[in-house]
This record gives sequence, C-alpha cells and structure tokens, in this order.
Amino acid sequence: MHSDSAHSPQSRSGTARNDAVDEARMSFGDHLDDLRGRLIKAIAGVAVGTIIALIFGRDLLEIICWPLLMVQHANGIPPHLQVLAPTAAFIAYLKIGFLSGLILSMPWVLYQIWLFVTTGLYVHEQRFLKSLIPASLGLFMVGVLFLYFIVLPVVLTFFIRFNKAFDMPDLTPPVLQRILLPDPAPEPEPVEVFESSRIPVLREYPTDPETGDMWINSTTRRLIVQTKTGPLSTPMESGASSTTMASQFALDFYVSFVLMLALAFGIAFETPIVVYFLVRSGIVPRATMARSRRYVLLGTVVAAAMLTPPDVISQLLLAGPMYLLFELGLFVARVAERKADAQSES
Repeated sequence: MHSDSAHSPQSRSGTARNDAVDEARMSFGDHLDDLRGRLIKAIAGVAVGTIIALIFGRDLLEIICWPLLMVQHANGIPPHLQVLAPTAAFIAYLKIGFLSGLILSMPWVLYQIWLFVTTGLYVHEQRFLKSLIPASLGLFMVGVLFLYFIVLPVVLTFFIRFNKAFDMPDLTPPVLQRILLPDPAPEPEPVEVFESSRIPVLREYPTDPETGDMWINSTTRRLIVQTKTGPLSTPMESGASSTTMASQFALDFYVSFVLMLALAFGIAFETPIVVYFLVRSGIVPRATMARSRRYVLLGTVVAAAMLTPPDVISQLLLAGPMYLLFELGLFVARVAERKADAQSES
C-alpha cells in the first residue's frame, strides 16, 4: 500500500519535472539523425550562398578589390591587379563564388551548429544558449567588417610602403662592364622645346577635346591622348623613377588572401561567446580562466598564426583583437555572475 507522501504534490511535481527532462533527452540514434539534418541544412545554406555569390560575382570582385585599389592609388601606384595566366581570372571568380558563399552562409551555419548543441541540453540551458545566437551571428559580421575597413588598409599600406622603400639603384655600369655592355645612355640629340608642347594637368575630362589633344588627369594619374576613335591612356606612377619592387599583385592570390582572412576574422570574433559559454555553463570556472591569461595569450598568437597568411602584420592584427575579445568575454561573465548572486541573495 502506498503512503500519502508518495502522492504528495511535491512528489508529483518532481516526477513531472523528471519526466519532462527525460522526454527532452534524445537517444544516440536521434542525435545522429539530428546531426545529419543539421549538416544537410548547413550544406544547403552554403550552396545557396555560393549560387548568390556566383550571380553577383562581378560586384563582389569590385568590393574585394576596392581596398587594394584605394591603397595603391593613395601611394601613387597605378591601381590594378595582374592576371598571370589565361585561367587566373576564371579561377578567381570560382574562388569568390565558393569562399564568399561560405562567408555569406556562415551565420546560417553557426545557427545550425548552435541548434544542434542545444538538443543535448536541459530546457533552461537551451534558453541560455539560444540567447547567444544573435550575438554570435553579429560578432561574425563585425569580424568581417573589421577586417575589410581597418585591417586590410593597414596591412596593404604597410607592404606597399615596404616595397617602395627599395629604390632603384644606380644602373651605370662600372669601367669593366662598360667595355662588355653597350652604352645605355648615348649622347642625346638637341631637341627644340616649344611652349605649346607642355602637357596640361586637369582634374576632369575636357569638355570637347580634339584629335591629338593630350593631358594628364591628376585624379586618376593617367596620361590621355584623344584620337579619332576615342581616348587612349596609360597609367603614370608618382616619382621621378620607379622602385625596384613594384607592388602589383596577382588577382587570384589577392582574392584568396582577402577571403581567407575574412573567414578567419569572422571565426576569431566568436571568442567572447565561447568564453562566456564556458564560464556560464560551468565547464571552466571564471577564476581558472582568469588565472590562465598567459596561456590564453600564447594560444591566441598560435591561433592567429594558423588562421592568417604567413605574415607577422596580419597575425598581430588578429591576435590583438582576439585577446581583447577574450577579456570582454570574461568581463561579461563576471557581470552576469554578480547579477545572479544579487538575485539569489534578494
């Protein structure tokens, strides 16, 4: 015979809670089915993003190339990229399609990852994790925008100015080489210079140029000659002589450089979400994580070296924000802990 305590409201409510938790739990097979479904949805999102990127590939190429062209122009270099192989532009277009599609669909992929993780948690844990999804998606986009508007101009300016620092050496051959080599600078013939031979420097295209007119556009830094079939132009470089190393980059390499960095920065900016989740879920106590700052700093440097191309500037520009974001995650976790303690005491 059952006692009355077995049928008390408290006992029945506890049993109901346990039944609800057991119903919320999934078997191993159900987890595999859910994982397969999430993977299919994530891959479908990447496919849709890739198709969209391929459709707008021309516009995306202009967006990707804009930071480099802007930095080149600001440093007095003709703004353009080189296509070094017949298939290079087409391969770059495919890279833009796939990698840009992956970046565009990354918020959807992260959303599917978070939903899969929540299926193994209790209801209150699911609510907590789902509350992090908007911040996770927003931080990914902030990372990409941070790269595009801040990191890329800094990195490209540094390398272009580094290359420009190597001036063209004196090419006059020594005495012995003068015997073996032809004279590179024969005596010039006297040329009469007329006043009309000066080339005007204009900021805009002339209103009605005639055939044979010549001018320099100071905005685009191009020498333009008007012909019967239209204008002909050539880029002009600042300075009396060119540098030893010209900063003209190959299209396919530059596209890979930018898109891989965009993916790396987007993922790296998830650091505060990961830190906050580890602390709030109790996996790693906040005090333990705070005492491990030196190891975290070393880990961010190593992670930045793995995620970025092999240049120190990109690695430092990623490692610095990653560590600051780690500190931001600790700060948010500390504020949340104090708030929870205040609510429990009241």
